[in-house]
Formats: sequence, C-alpha cells, structure tokens
Amino acid sequence: MSSFLRALGIATIGSLLAALTGCTPSGNTAEQVSTLKPLAILYGRFIPQHRGQAPANEAEFRAFVEKEGPSLLEQFAVKDVNSLFVSSRDNQPFVILYGPLTGPPGPAGQPVFAYEKVGVGGRRMVATSLGAVAEVDEAEWKRLVPTASQ
Repeated sequence: MSSFLRALGIATIGSLLAALTGCTPSGNTAEQVSTLKPLAILYGRFIPQHRGQAPANEAEFRAFVEKEGPSLLEQFAVKDVNSLFVSSRDNQPFVILYGPLTGPPGPAGQPVFAYEKVGVGGRRMVATSLGAVAEVDEAEWKRLVPTASQ
C-alpha cells in the first residue's frame, strides 16, 4: 500500500472517529473547552486533501483553515481563525509541528502535531492528526514531544 493511500486512510478514519465521538463541546472537560480539538480536526482534514502531506508551514495551514474552517469554528464557538491558534487555557499560541511527523505514538496511536506552550497546573493539551486531543502531565508531554525545548 502506498504511503499516500495509508495517510489518506488514516486521515479518513480520524475524521470518522471525530464525527462519531461528537465534535461539539457538550461538557466542561479540558479536551472539550480547548480550541485544540477543532484545530486537530482541521489538521486531519488537510492531509487527505494534500496528497497525504502535512502542512509545510503555518501560512499554508492558515490558508486552508480560513477556507475550510468557518463552519467548524462556528460549531465549536471559536470566534475567528486567530483564536483557533491560541490556547483558551494558557492564552499562548499553540506550538504546531509542521512537515512530516516522526514522534512517538500519542493519543489514537499517532504522533503529536500540536500542544500547549505552557499548559495549566502542570498539564498540557496535545493533539494528533486523527483529531485526538488529550490533557497530559509534564512527564507524558516530554515523552510525546521529546524534541521540545521547553
């Protein structure tokens, strides 16, 4: 199976899982109040629409989000694209890893593509391209993002 078809299948499964598990916030868990969830969903949608490739840089990803994201932003009550790229928990821009992802498996078995810069109470939100979002402690964050300098 080609790497393109594999990536397309993974991204499609991620979109389906996100749809089946409910994409709208309904409770008050950290995962649900974070703008990282819709960001992860959009990242997962980017890949199959770009021949299995992750965004190369922020400008490419932002252009995609501005085109594809308005209805999803409304669904998650995110006021605009700029707000999507900032954690509502620590008020810092998310750290987004662009290009091919090579880290260890994180939530849903995929490498982390984005995380909170600071986090809250010693915990950070992390996200994978399958739309999986989790709140992890500092030790788990360091395992998932071993190249992070923070």
